[in-house]
Amino acid sequence: MTVTGRMVRLFAVFLCLPALLFVCGCQVQLYGALTEGEANQVLAVLLDAGLAAEKRPGEEGVFGVFVEETEFAAAIRVLDGKGLPARRYDDFGNVFGKVAMFSTPLEEKARYLYAMQEELAHTVSEIDGVLSARVHLVLPEQDQLGRTIQTPSAAVFVKHVDDERHDSAAQRMEIRRLVAAGVPNLDEERIVVSFFPGAGEPTPALSRPQWKKILGLKIGEESAPRLWWLLGGVAGAMLLEAAILAFLLRKGRK
Repeated sequence: MTVTGRMVRLFAVFLCLPALLFVCGCQVQLYGALTEGEANQVLAVLLDAGLAAEKRPGEEGVFGVFVEETEFAAAIRVLDGKGLPARRYDDFGNVFGKVAMFSTPLEEKARYLYAMQEELAHTVSEIDGVLSARVHLVLPEQDQLGRTIQTPSAAVFVKHVDDERHDSAAQRMEIRRLVAAGVPNLDEERIVVSFFPGAGEPTPALSRPQWKKILGLKIGEESAPRLWWLLGGVAGAMLLEAAILAFLLRKGRK
């Protein structure tokens, strides 16, 4: 291949590079390593809020969700108000499936306590209107003679949707019954349930932004000037490279 031929190929690559950079630079990853179900939930909420989002498969069966760079902060606020992506809870199988061959009684008790808290928190989080939940248990202690020196108790943290459908009094009673039934010898009176409202729904201005179509691309109205500047820069660079390429071709024929 002649020197002129190599230069032609090189400038052909440079000719496409600005367009590739423009296409690849529009979106950023919001979350990765999600299951397909988690990614679908996140995607549905973002699309319902009027935000441009896309789900892309990754390695080992995981998925990522991508949004426009200018809408990254808005997407985070929308998902935080919905408690998404949902927290992943451990269960007894996961906790005790990783146990070493030899464990001390203290380690076994700590694993049991942690697994029980995770199981109860997961159950509470499934209640309609609950965004996330945590359960802290205090299990009975015994002295050297085997006598119980501490009665069990529990504290439950609940982050919920802040709307008129939420009934704290009714949910508090149900949660106390549920936790008491899952822990031996735990009295309902020794269970404290605390509710905290979530961020709530996005504002109308956030949930329904204004869109414009430019060259078949759907973008936010506030991003249109930036897009035109980018397109102008890409077009100018391509024209300059085309002129240089034509000059080199004419020079090579002489």
